Amino acid sequence: MSSIVDTYITYRIIKTLTKDWDEQEAYEHGIIDAKGKVLKKTKDLETRKEKESYSVLIRFIFNLKRIIEKIPGGKTKLGSYGAAAYLLLKEEEENEKEIL
Repeated sequence: MSSIVDTYITYRIIKTLTKDWDEQEAYEHGIIDAKGKVLKKTKDLETRKEKESYSVLIRFIFNLKRIIEKIPGGKTKLGSYGAAAYLLLKEEEENEKEIL
C-alpha cells in the first residue's frame, strides 16, 4: 500500500514541478502570481478549494520549484524535468542503499 502512495506523491511532485506558475491551481485562486510569488498567506485562505490548491505538499513543491529556478536552465520545462528526474534517481539510489 505504501508503494502506491509513494508513486502517487511522486507523480504529483513531478506534475506540479513541470507546470508553469500560471497553470497552477493556486494561481487560479489568486494565491500566487505568475512568477510564483505568494499573494495570500495560508491563514488567509478561506474556501476548501483554496486550501486544497495550497496544501503542505504543494507549498513544499513550490519552494523546491523556486530553488530549481535559481539554477541555470531551471526556469525551462526541460530544466524542471531534469531536476525532477535527478531528485527521483537520487532517492532511488538512497532506497537501494538502505535495502542492502
